Amino acid sequence: MIDLSFIILTWNSEKYISRCLESFINQCDIEHISWEIIIIDNGSDDGTAKRVTKYSETYREKLFLFSLESNLGTTYPRNLGLHKAQGRCCCILDSDTEFNSGCIRDILKLIEDEKVGICVPQLLLPGDMVQHSVKKFPTFFDKIKKIPGILFGKNITKSDFYGNFPFIETTTVDTAISACWFFRKSLLEHVGYLDEAIFYSPEDIDYCLRVNQAGLQIIYFPFLIVQHHTQQISHRKPFSKVSMSHFFGLLYYFKKHGGWLRRPVFSHAQR
Repeated sequence: MIDLSFIILTWNSEKYISRCLESFINQCDIEHISWEIIIIDNGSDDGTAKRVTKYSETYREKLFLFSLESNLGTTYPRNLGLHKAQGRCCCILDSDTEFNSGCIRDILKLIEDEKVGICVPQLLLPGDMVQHSVKKFPTFFDKIKKIPGILFGKNITKSDFYGNFPFIETTTVDTAISACWFFRKSLLEHVGYLDEAIFYSPEDIDYCLRVNQAGLQIIYFPFLIVQHHTQQISHRKPFSKVSMSHFFGLLYYFKKHGGWLRRPVFSHAQR
């Protein structure tokens, strides 16, 4: 059986996709991890699909491209890839990521623990600053407080951040952005797939909450490091279609789960 299935969603990712693919393929080969890569292209109009096609010709039966006619968000395309995945474990991976250092087998060993739902690495932003990629469950009030910072570039205290981050040890957290998630394929049978009622975001917060509701943990593992050339589209263009879909996704999330003013608490989460 295949050890690890990568599910990568692309959209105008020509600038990043080669480094992403080559770095993770190279590391898996070094560690003798059997792999497959499933790429769902979200209607790119640059050279992304052409570039990926060359890799699929090189890695026949291991790298697969599925092209959608338009941008269908994040949840439906990722679910499409997850349904096709044949690996014992899965890695949801952003196309603007690149392997940096550490051992993938270490994180695969962690997710063998049946108490673990998702395990995530440390993410480094350009300039090697650690990305604040894990957070507490948000309240609606937390999100409202961030609006002036997004609109006017003001530095406002983010109350859903962990005060002692970045963590230097393996740590259980509430949520993790879905730039790089590792989990057992069997998690999908236990928790289900991503909620396709959410177009773009916060599908990651929704899924992390459901993982916690299932009695499983989200683990931050800082000893595996992944570079994240994040584009933060919703922050750069706060009134764009993507940003508005994020806002309506948040409203949907709070209507679905509550937490307008108080964070959910799970007894199994060991802080």
